[in-house]
This record gives sequence, structure tokens and C-alpha cells, in this order.
Amino acid sequence: MAQLTRKCSQCGTLDTRTTWSSPADAAKDGAFDGKWSCSSCAWTEFDLVESDADVQQAQSAGTR
Repeated sequence: MAQLTRKCSQCGTLDTRTTWSSPADAAKDGAFDGKWSCSSCAWTEFDLVESDADVQQAQSAGTR
């Protein structure tokens, strides 16, 4: 099942710290409340993207 995660609309960095199974779950969790900023460039706007492969790749890169 695909997971959704934030992708910075400025620099394209994926925020793999939190994933959701649907946009509704993200909304319930407060993902759209304006409290997020990109860890790379501090931009505050993001796209919610499907990222099963992208998240797994980023997580494995972080553990090397």
C-alpha cells in the first residue's frame, strides 16, 4: 500500500519523518495546519505525494 509523505514544493526534499495512508489521515493528524517547514530549505509549502519507493530509498540511505 502506498504511503503519503510531504515533498517540499521549493527544493523537492521528502520529509520521511511522517507518513499517512490517505490525505484524510494527514488532515486528521494536522499536516495542513501550517506548522511544517522543510528541513533543507525552511520552505513552508509542500505537496503530499505517494512515496513507497522514495521513502524506502531515503530511509535506507539514512542508515548507511
